[in-house]
Amino acid sequence: MSDAPFLPLFPQLTPILSNATALDFETTGVSGSKGRVIEIGAVKSAHGKVVGRFHTLVKLKGELPKKITEITGITHEDLVNAMEERTAFSILKEFIGDSTVVAHNAPFDLGFLYSTYRRLKLGPVQHPFLDTLSVCRLRQPSPRNLPDMCKAYGIPLTRWHRALPDATATWHLLHRLHEESPLDGMRNKLVLNPKYPAPFWLPPLAEVLSPPASLR
Repeated sequence: MSDAPFLPLFPQLTPILSNATALDFETTGVSGSKGRVIEIGAVKSAHGKVVGRFHTLVKLKGELPKKITEITGITHEDLVNAMEERTAFSILKEFIGDSTVVAHNAPFDLGFLYSTYRRLKLGPVQHPFLDTLSVCRLRQPSPRNLPDMCKAYGIPLTRWHRALPDATATWHLLHRLHEESPLDGMRNKLVLNPKYPAPFWLPPLAEVLSPPASLR
């Protein structure tokens, strides 16, 4: 029997708020196969309370696109003495551990996460996940980007397009959404926007739900 490309970690999953890591990356592009992560922000919680934060800039080999500096404010000089990529992702993998990864547009962040795991040969793994964007597609009118959803749920967002503020805002959004209606049934569920072509890649464990009529 051949080895599976990913190994399931957790046969018994705890409730979402018991063990979750909100994750956000700033990157050089839109695809994990071509772009690179330049900033990591992660907020880990247990039983609804923050128990750890991990934030670092990530050293980049090659040029940083000017467009990325315009969006994030991160410069090439900022990355010269940043953490080495292998070190950063080894720490991140251990930081996430057996928690559920929470992200706003999870396929984007998980695409970079798994692509980097594979490229650095950090071992086969798959994380359970919760996509807050998918939840918002079931509950809120468009637009549903992170700033708009923070405004809708009364969450302060100190800065957009920086990893730790975005991860922190996603953590708060997770809690607001869970208070509104429990989210445990949304683990590993995706609601795609039918206005756009189906993505070429979906996270391991993903189950696609039909979008609401308002999105069709």
